[in-house]
Amino acid sequence: MKTLSALGSVAGGFLMNTPPKSVLLTLFWIGGRSHPALTTLATVVVLSAWLSARQIA
Repeated sequence: MKTLSALGSVAGGFLMNTPPKSVLLTLFWIGGRSHPALTTLATVVVLSAWLSARQIA
């Protein structure tokens, strides 16, 4: 997960703040149209990247 947080830092600190509304809406969109396991995986990836980026800052 350090790679994702490093990419977030390079991309202008995208992961240093709370996930933007567009990311959350995309997760809801995926959740409504895909398998629950895929929704859970996508949510865990976004949350873990966000939390690990917050620990670095």
